[in-house]
Amino acid sequence: MRRAILSTFIVLTVFPACYRKAKQQEQSAVEEFTAPAPPGQEEKWVAPEPKEEPKPEPPPPPPEPTSPPPEEGLGYNFGQDKNATMLKCTKRGTWGKRGGAYTCSRPVDGAAIPGKPVLSFCDEKLCAVGVAVVVETPDHAAWSARFEEMKAALVAKHGAPTVDAITVPDTCKNETFVKCLDDGSANAEATWNWKDGHRVTLTMSKKKSDDGPSAIRFVSIVNG
Repeated sequence: MRRAILSTFIVLTVFPACYRKAKQQEQSAVEEFTAPAPPGQEEKWVAPEPKEEPKPEPPPPPPEPTSPPPEEGLGYNFGQDKNATMLKCTKRGTWGKRGGAYTCSRPVDGAAIPGKPVLSFCDEKLCAVGVAVVVETPDHAAWSARFEEMKAALVAKHGAPTVDAITVPDTCKNETFVKCLDDGSANAEATWNWKDGHRVTLTMSKKKSDDGPSAIRFVSIVNG
């Protein structure tokens, strides 16, 4: 009997307290409720500003030559007049002319790259020299070795090239390499650019300007 009376007392005591608490929460929710604004005065929704993605770091500038612009190429002095340049050729060989360019049948003594030099003149002054080297075998290893040898000599003289690119598919790294040069699927280039405009380029590719064999070509040109 006592237990029943005690249980009834607890229920009667706890229920009013729970009721008061629920009532207070209901009143609080009502007080915090905001009535909608009258028509035309509603708060406009503003889209959040898009987050700016961090900008990628700019690529490093290309390397600049570590030497002054070349004063000579293949044993010929840039800026020298045509007559003096031709005289240097005729000491060992003979002159030929094709279009606007001149060729000498033999390189001058001490030329860095053997082969028949090609020369161009601007206002009767020497402004460009070049030479083409054709490797006897069509094998990729031989061509690559010759190109890297010539490139290493230029790197030792001028520093890292401004442009350094090579494309040789795996299918061309064999005895069919020259065919890949001929069809343009394989090529290589190393170029040095000076601020005054002088440019030295070493390429391994087919001839771009007109007919001619695929070759390793060295060109040094003033204000190129």
